[in-house]
Amino acid sequence: MKTFRNLYINLNGYDIDSFIGQLTEYCLNCAGSWKRNFEREENARYFNEKAFAFEYIGAEGIVSAGVTLFQNDAGLWYVPNIIPIASNQLSIDEYNKLLLDFKESLVDPVRKNTPIIDVKLTPEQVSLKDIVGEEAVEALQRFSASANKFTGNAHPNDKKRWFEFLSAAQKYHTVLHDDILKATLIEQGWSEEWADKLAFEFEYGCDLLDFVGA
Repeated sequence: MKTFRNLYINLNGYDIDSFIGQLTEYCLNCAGSWKRNFEREENARYFNEKAFAFEYIGAEGIVSAGVTLFQNDAGLWYVPNIIPIASNQLSIDEYNKLLLDFKESLVDPVRKNTPIIDVKLTPEQVSLKDIVGEEAVEALQRFSASANKFTGNAHPNDKKRWFEFLSAAQKYHTVLHDDILKATLIEQGWSEEWADKLAFEFEYGCDLLDFVGA
């Protein structure tokens, strides 16, 4: 199924300020479609986070939006989200088109001149197995096949199978967007209402496991 793509940048020791400086220079070479957003960067520093913000200022076929680079725990720079400027939300296609344009217009030219930098853009089409692994997929199938579709995971046996899925998925330590889980649950016979509830419970459960394991 189609999902939001992710962009990861491994500088491999290259200086982050030099990298961002080059991205900023390339903003001047992309027909004025990108600019550096220093104001958004200042807002991020209020939360004691180092971030670098860029803004897509519009061209035919792509909406205006803000892209911010943060560093994750593994030391990779990544885009956690893209924030639309003139609309409430972005569709998956709009989001992915913006992220691809950011990569091709700014990141790729810098990487071409600095080969030690590694850049990864995740696929647009993914399956649940790609994200959480075969063990978790099988656990979810067992849960869906056995559970009462009107009571969710309320029965102790259903709750046990749900926890088995949650535990197996958590081993992968990857982000499972709720839209993918909801779509999979609906395919397995759950109502949209219950798919929403279970997706919320999944997110809460993962956050709890992360906290306990921290």
